[in-house]
Amino acid sequence: MIEEPTLEQLRTGDAAAYAKIYEAYRSSFIGFARKYELSEDQILEVYQDSVVKLYENVMSGKLSTLTSTLKTYLFSIGKFKIYEHLRYSQKRITRDELDFQGEAFEQPDFEETPLSEWQVSLRKHFETLGTRCKMLLTCFYLKGMSLKDIQEAEQYENINTVKAAKSRCMKQLKEKMIP
Repeated sequence: MIEEPTLEQLRTGDAAAYAKIYEAYRSSFIGFARKYELSEDQILEVYQDSVVKLYENVMSGKLSTLTSTLKTYLFSIGKFKIYEHLRYSQKRITRDELDFQGEAFEQPDFEETPLSEWQVSLRKHFETLGTRCKMLLTCFYLKGMSLKDIQEAEQYENINTVKAAKSRCMKQLKEKMIP
């Protein structure tokens, strides 16, 4: 067992402290993650993402006190990220599809089948919504993403914020549809 750096050392952004954590727990994490259906590359990617998340949590003040060891905290982040990775791969959603910031957002590709009058109206009014509303409704209704997935992808503060935004967007769309 290594002598773990203190939170105070980590808060200073001490690169040596983070490198020490990274090196000390990498092989243990790989062994832990092998029980999941991930390739070695995916496991290393998850581990690196977990260390980055640890850094972000420390620097933002989200992690101010530890009730466990840093290793336990890091592995819990990693376990969550593994589940997240497996959930996305089952839905066949890639990381690129989760990047809806700026120009990465693409409009939904509506099939070229005959549409009912109501569908034509819905499409027309959907197009008049703001980019954020179009993205949110597309993710939820067309791509089948959960509110939690949308919260993480778009970095909303919490799931209630996503619910409220979705509700406002739906209200806007309904008001446009019903004169």
